[in-house]
Amino acid sequence: MNGQKERLMVLDMIAEGKISAEEAEQLFKAMEVPEAEPALDSPEFVPPLSHLSHPGSLSTPPSISARPSYGDLIAALKEAGIDQVTLSDMQELQAHKLTAEYVREIRALGLEPDGLGEWINLRIHDITPRYVRDLREMGITDLEVDELTELRDHSVSAKYISSLREMGVKDLDVDELIELSDHDVSAKYIAELRQAGFKNLDVDELIELSDHDVSLKYVVELREQGLKDLDVDEIVELSSHDVSPKYIVELKKLGFKDFDVDDLVQLGSHGVSTKFIAELNSLGLKDLDIDDLVELENHGVSPEFIGEMQRLGFKDLDVDELVELANHDVSPQFIAELRAMGFNDFDTEDFIELRNHDITANFIKSMRELGLKDLDVDDFVEFRKHNITPRFVRELREIGFKDLEVEELVELADRHVTPRFIREMREQYGESLSLSQLLE
Repeated sequence: MNGQKERLMVLDMIAEGKISAEEAEQLFKAMEVPEAEPALDSPEFVPPLSHLSHPGSLSTPPSISARPSYGDLIAALKEAGIDQVTLSDMQELQAHKLTAEYVREIRALGLEPDGLGEWINLRIHDITPRYVRDLREMGITDLEVDELTELRDHSVSAKYISSLREMGVKDLDVDELIELSDHDVSAKYIAELRQAGFKNLDVDELIELSDHDVSLKYVVELREQGLKDLDVDEIVELSSHDVSPKYIVELKKLGFKDFDVDDLVQLGSHGVSTKFIAELNSLGLKDLDIDDLVELENHGVSPEFIGEMQRLGFKDLDVDELVELANHDVSPQFIAELRAMGFNDFDTEDFIELRNHDITANFIKSMRELGLKDLDVDDFVEFRKHNITPRFVRELREIGFKDLEVEELVELADRHVTPRFIREMREQYGESLSLSQLLE
């Protein structure tokens, strides 16, 4: 039998009512080895057995103040309804500095932790009797262990609750207190909001304003710009979409004066900067409304794009035309390349039609190099629709069909008369087969 087993025997004797807590304390003290004093959990510690044979006749050994009162703690836990305590439990309780005094103070406050796990949880989260008493004074009563630890973990102190109450924020439950603390809603912040005129805010509104960095300064500066009767939702919308008082000032300088919250939110949410507006103005687009600006920004119509289009001669394009060109990937480079090939009479609709059918400048250039020079937009579109590629035309030319019209190329493609098919037919029927014979 080793020291650990002897301690277990003592614990069992207490649990079975064979000895009192005071007698157990005497046993634990008698089991000490003064000259070595190894730790309780040391595997080398084997206390003497002589004192365990007659526990009723123990005499009290000299006091050892450095050792905890095991018996007193076991007795306090038994009073708390915990009848079985193992040596392993005792070691864990000691590690978390759970004392008989702590157990009795907590219970005196009306808190009844359920099992050793909850007692240990209280100590892990540094729930002191004073912390519980301070909360009680604030009216926070009937708390479970989990609620206490939650409050402590989220830095909810009695002082914090008191400061909220001084601002009239009362009757909060545990979840509301935690939410306010987590979102940095302080009494000072509430005071600033009240100074701004927001006096009857609920928990959700306080959190919303704090999360979106709505400060007294922000509200005051918005009011200076004429936005005086904003509610919580409107202020949050403006802040969340980065609509600053400075932004409003710059809009006014650009001529925008009759706008409301929705207009500002729309501009902010779509990233329409005052620089963007100023550059459009310099290009002659001065009478654009909010919807026009948002439309241009959403479709990636940049001032650079508009400027290049103007240099290509498209100086009077409206918003819808600019958006159409951008949506169909009609770039200034595409237009310049076609102009270099002699297509000077194409308008914006022609360019959109070409790009809508994925007709590139290289495709057009390749067809022209194969002798197809007098083609218009409809011809190129026909080629794409019938999958007539430069390779198809080139191979036909290589086997003798050099001057085919657009309609003939389309008919060959539609009837699957490929260059390979033509070669196979010539092998069978001779080289003199005509186009009409092949199509039959």
